[in-house]
Amino acid sequence: MTIERAVDNAIASTEMEGFTITEKHRELIMKLMKKEITLDKAIKELNKKNG
Repeated sequence: MTIERAVDNAIASTEMEGFTITEKHRELIMKLMKKEITLDKAIKELNKKNG
């Protein structure tokens, strides 16, 4: 399974639970999974956008 497919499956599951995943969220998840950013950096980016 590719990273893209795994992320798509996880997003679909999350959305079925009632959560909304934006394109920005997806971009951050993909960067994280490809090890382009750290988890700490992804969390800081999310907090910066929402805070």
